[in-house]
Amino acid sequence: METPGIVLKKEKLSERLFHLSLYTERMGKINALIRLELKDFPLSVEPFSLSIFNLKITGERTEIMKVKLLKHNVPKDIRKFKYLSLIAKYVDSFTGSAPEKKIFELTRFYMMNVKDRFLLAATMFIIKLAFFEGLFPNLTRCAICGSSKNISGFSLEEGSIVCNKCSRGNLIPWNETLSKETIYLLKNSFFSIKFCRINSLKRIRNLFEKHLSYRIGTENVI
Repeated sequence: METPGIVLKKEKLSERLFHLSLYTERMGKINALIRLELKDFPLSVEPFSLSIFNLKITGERTEIMKVKLLKHNVPKDIRKFKYLSLIAKYVDSFTGSAPEKKIFELTRFYMMNVKDRFLLAATMFIIKLAFFEGLFPNLTRCAICGSSKNISGFSLEEGSIVCNKCSRGNLIPWNETLSKETIYLLKNSFFSIKFCRINSLKRIRNLFEKHLSYRIGTENVI
């Protein structure tokens, strides 16, 4: 089988044997082994690179027989490295194994095209990832009574905002403005966003990390 894929993680097992975590167009998230020879082009299997992988699948074992680099993505500074590592961690932690072309295209865009404004990009990515995974939270009405006013906070248990009247337990601080900003980021493209408050972006990203971690049953990625 041949499929485009993005390298999320690379682990060295021996002198020439490596374990790769990939998100592929045709198979979704997979783990595969590759044995690199001296003639092979190493950038094709470096983290964050986009390549075409020729796969041999035997039972639960997946081997990469050939690989062709489409676009390398070596970060030029620590800020870009941290951003790409975070996107890779989101994909590895918050996606299922079933192939989803929209998630592949989303990951490819946010890894290959973003040059700056990394906080905005990471926030928009996790918002859209939650939507494509069917895990986008309810941010418009109280989960208990249905009210859209007097928001008290966000309940991880409910996966929703809760109003002052229905407030109970530990809530993440939230308000109507943050809900509107989140939906605005969901509906628009990265390059169309001219301005967004840094404090809002940090709070939105933090909520989505906790929400997805809770829903999927993983530890918070940060």
